[in-house]
Amino acid sequence: MASIKLPPRGDTDGAEARLLLAECKGPSFPGYTLAGAKEAMQLMDLVLFNRLNNHPGQFAAPGAKTIVDIIKAPGQFAGFETYPNYSAGIAANIQQALNIANNPKDKRQSDFADFVNAALEVADAATITDPSPGLVAFWRTAGASGPGAGATKFKTVGGNDFYTIPKPAPKP
Repeated sequence: MASIKLPPRGDTDGAEARLLLAECKGPSFPGYTLAGAKEAMQLMDLVLFNRLNNHPGQFAAPGAKTIVDIIKAPGQFAGFETYPNYSAGIAANIQQALNIANNPKDKRQSDFADFVNAALEVADAATITDPSPGLVAFWRTAGASGPGAGATKFKTVGGNDFYTIPKPAPKP
């Protein structure tokens, strides 16, 4: 079996895959399921694109032109503000997931390989259609405080609470 590798840091898919791996609860967490993790990753991908395409300034990313600009927005995704450099703790956690995913002697290998591959697939795939009544625009660790006024909790999946904001009025 070929070794699982992340795309380069400078690549959009590489940035997103790293964010998904850092933000989504993986196989080491109680209650983890691959289906839940993949759904959470798809919603995270949707949040990134909704923020890019709907007035990014309201998400601390004025002038954002790319997903990486959204990922680097100050105060939005802990440890990613200086991407392509990111916190040592996050780097260590991602490397540990890769090490387990690539170690056929580790009994957790299959679960971690599936988890890492899910992040790679979601980062590379088309964004899902927004399943909410508004725009999915935030996520927080399940049970944490909400993102603030104007945001409504949509659902909890994969260890994260997802929140919506109202859809913007159609352009005339």
